[in-house]
Parts: sequence; C-alpha cells; structure tokens
Amino acid sequence: MIKLIITDLDNTLYDWVGFFSQSFEAMLAEICSITAIDRNTLISDFKKIHQKYHNSERPYAALELPSIIEHYGTNEKYIIYNNLEPAFSKFKITAESTLKLYPNVFETLKYFHSRGITIVGHTESFDVNSSGRIKDLSIRDYFKHLYTLKSDSSSHPDIKRPILMPDDLNWVVQLPREERKPNPKLLLDICSKEGVKPNEALYVGDSVPKDISMANKAGLVSVWAKYGREFHNANWKLLVEITHWTDEDVKQEENLKFAFGNEKPMHSISDYSQLIQIVSSYQ
Repeated sequence: MIKLIITDLDNTLYDWVGFFSQSFEAMLAEICSITAIDRNTLISDFKKIHQKYHNSERPYAALELPSIIEHYGTNEKYIIYNNLEPAFSKFKITAESTLKLYPNVFETLKYFHSRGITIVGHTESFDVNSSGRIKDLSIRDYFKHLYTLKSDSSSHPDIKRPILMPDDLNWVVQLPREERKPNPKLLLDICSKEGVKPNEALYVGDSVPKDISMANKAGLVSVWAKYGREFHNANWKLLVEITHWTDEDVKQEENLKFAFGNEKPMHSISDYSQLIQIVSSYQ
C-alpha cells in the first residue's frame, strides 16, 4: 500500500525551464534597454555571480553584477534596485504568466490529499525559491512538508528580509548539502521522518539518472515523469549560458548519466494524473 508520495517539483509539477528562462530573458532585455550594457557582458557577469552562490535562480543577482556596479558607480543595492526596478517587474510579470502547473497536477494532488495519502515535495532548488513557487501555484495545502536545500544568503535589496517567511518554518525541511540526488539515503531519511517504510512510498521525478536511480536504490516505487524532458531549445540554451554549474559540475553530471542513464523506472507517465492508477494498483 502506498502511504507516501514524494514528488519532485521542477519539470515534474510545472515547466521550470520554460518559466524561468522566459522570465529571465524578459528581465535581461529590460536591463539592456535601461543601461545599454552589452547582452553578452551581462550574461557573463550573471554566470559568475550564479557560480559564486551555486544557484542560477537568483534574479536579484543583477544588483551584484560588476558591469552594473561600474555603470552606476556604486554597489549600494537599493540605489541599483531603484534604477533597475522595471527589469525586476518584467521578471515578475512574465513569471506570473508562465509559471503554470502541468495539466491535471492540481486535480491529482487534490485527489490524493482527500484520500489521506501524505504528499511531500522534494527538490534541489533552494528553499526560498521552491517554497515560494508552491504557494504561488496554490498547492501549498496539499503538502505536509517540502524537503529542500537551505539558502545561505540572499541578494534581495532588503537585508532585513528573512530568507524564509515565518509561516514556512514549520513545513520546509532543510536537507544537508551532502544529501543530494541520487543519494538513496536522502529518500530513506524522508521516509523515516514521515513514518513510512520505503516500500510504502512512491517517488516521481523527471530525471532518470538522478530521480529514478535514487528511488530504485532506496526501494521506493519509482515513476518517471517523461514529459518533464520536453524543453524548447531556445529556453534551454539561455539557461546553459547563465548556469551556476562549473566545469566540474558538468563533468559530474556526465558521469551520472553514464552510470545511471539506463536505469529503468518501475512506471512511466506522460500525464501526472496517471499516478492515480499506479497508486491504486498497490492498494
């Protein structure tokens, strides 16, 4: 019997590649328009800051770009923010229109929740980003916990603003950095915290080398969300240009694909609602 569903977030519940790349592109174009700084210079600077913080999902990194600081002659974030506010607004407006759940995700989460099956989220996105998205998508009430990486810093211009809001502290569980995909101990610890045996849990994610290999090794029911691998090339290209991944990270990713790329999921889905039938088959 399946008592616990552990679901990946990015490219499993929603198209993160499409949402973030389009939002970033809108912001980048506006920064170019405001400052007349060359686009390639900005992209190069963004990549350096993203690598500094090991996180590409940091729009306010624009406040720390060397070319921006030189342009305005100051590193005071509020001064730079006031000048670039239209660019951050472009990001927000585009995000609001592009961050959408995949078909049937909302209905499926609601179905499982109504039947008393525990749902938790797991992601390697940082806590401030992932918790915000779940709330923006109006699915917070369906999740008992969100297991995520802890943010150690923020680029927000308001230095007094907490990284996590007070109402997030009880449901966001910050994982140790060493418990990263595809470490099966990560899922075993989640099962232990949620009070279920591994064979009573299901993990659904879009990455075969990371998600599926991890779930198989931990003894969970593994479900591959194959639709999450369908990207628009232009969106993916921009993310590669600004990625926080170092050469060593890329090499490690290639090693994972070589080692686990042929891992076989127990189930594959082309629509999130197909989880209902899979879970029912174990009840």
